[in-house]
Amino acid sequence: MNLIKIITSIITISALLLMVGCSVYKDHKYDSINTVDSAATKSTKALFENLKTISKHKILFGHQDGLAYGVNWREWHQKKSDVKDVCGKYPSVYGWEMSKLGKYAYNIDSVNFNQMKDWMKEVYKMGGVNTVSWHFDNFANGGSAWDVNDSLRVVASILPDGKHHDAYKAKLDLFADFVNDLEVGFIFKTKIPIVFRPFHEHTGDWFWWGSAYCTPEEYKAIWKFTVAYLRDKKGLHNILYAYSPDIFKDEKHYLE
Repeated sequence: MNLIKIITSIITISALLLMVGCSVYKDHKYDSINTVDSAATKSTKALFENLKTISKHKILFGHQDGLAYGVNWREWHQKKSDVKDVCGKYPSVYGWEMSKLGKYAYNIDSVNFNQMKDWMKEVYKMGGVNTVSWHFDNFANGGSAWDVNDSLRVVASILPDGKHHDAYKAKLDLFADFVNDLEVGFIFKTKIPIVFRPFHEHTGDWFWWGSAYCTPEEYKAIWKFTVAYLRDKKGLHNILYAYSPDIFKDEKHYLE
């Protein structure tokens, strides 16, 4: 094949791919799905809708670090799973942890962050759900998430105009870089949707963001800032945000 034919073939293929891309872009069937991010990707809205539909009849079984380690094995296994070995099928939901992101190569579960990205991509390709938690270190004294001291008022300190607000934004910047790497595909890249549940179990008193260490108004404010920053400032549109309390007394307590 001479050079002219090769160039013609490339142009033809490119035109066909462009047509396919345009047809995908014009797919409006997800427009009616409302999330906190009106610009959420199609796959993110699809995940949201599927979770709502499935929850009416089924429960999805999950496993923290499901592909990273297990009984008598650890890492380097691209798709090994204790649940698969025992039950014959992989879990539906996979939890991952962001604590120590940007500080160490491994998180507090001793999972390598770069390998975690690959496992999260595998989960997506298998049809699984990736969820992300984050045991933030104490911004006021450098301690762990469990380092609680009411006098520090850590949540208040990371709000806008707070003493440690810039440090909190720097952590979110690292998270944005991590999430931006979560994509699959060759020519047309797809951002992997994740379920992000920051400041979890806040109805307890074992984390510095617990109800004993901040007001309901402060807790809501840091949530709103976090969502707005990741969505509007960092341009992340592949996140579903999960409110994830621990024990609660009644509906009023849950909604507080």
